[in-house]
Amino acid sequence: MNHADAHDLLAPLSLDALDGEVRGELEAHVAVCAQCQRELDDLREVATALGTTSLAAPEGLWERIAARLDERPAPIEPPPLVFAREGHPPSARALVRVRRALAAVSLVAAAAVVALAVGLAHESARVGSLTSALASAQRGAVATALATPGHRVVTLTSSSGEGLATFVMLPDGRGYLVRDALAPLAAGRTYQLWGIVAGRPVSIGVMGRAPRSVTFTLADATPSALGITVEPRGGSLTPATTMVASGAV
Repeated sequence: MNHADAHDLLAPLSLDALDGEVRGELEAHVAVCAQCQRELDDLREVATALGTTSLAAPEGLWERIAARLDERPAPIEPPPLVFAREGHPPSARALVRVRRALAAVSLVAAAAVVALAVGLAHESARVGSLTSALASAQRGAVATALATPGHRVVTLTSSSGEGLATFVMLPDGRGYLVRDALAPLAAGRTYQLWGIVAGRPVSIGVMGRAPRSVTFTLADATPSALGITVEPRGGSLTPATTMVASGAV
């Protein structure tokens, strides 16, 4: 087995895809060829990283492999000790087995990629369907609330009189966001909804960076007004900023 043939068979050897006479001759070559030893070690590290989800690839490994992708092995003739059986190159049958092993490895890798793509597409479709269903349910709940006797529509406006949010509230304390014109916030910030009870703000809940669907329940008290502030992500116990919008209930 010459150096070029050995170089081409290092990948299947790293995956234990070789056996018999070819494997013996290749391992004998690797034992005396420093270049192939280094490359086989790198390939085995890659195989280990791929098979262990919690193990990161060694530092610089991918760069070393990428640098060798276009590298042609130097025409080095191995010493006589390289052959397990001097004068007996691999048989045609053995080479066919090697090619089949390589083809099988390629098919397994391709199947894994396809399965991953299909799985991601399926999960994406599920998330899209769930989001659509939630939005539809929210619209249905808002429509029902607007048709319920005794409901109140509360419009929250800015200091300049611009309408920024409209809520519908029911006698049992449930409330829904009907529409909003609130500008999306930067990361790490959230809108927070407050109820003014006995002259003091009481947190109703955070609304997120870009409110689109908000539902709340006030079981113990009926606020005289609603207000919205901009708070750090996660919300605040008391308003950290002035109200960006407010409206009487």
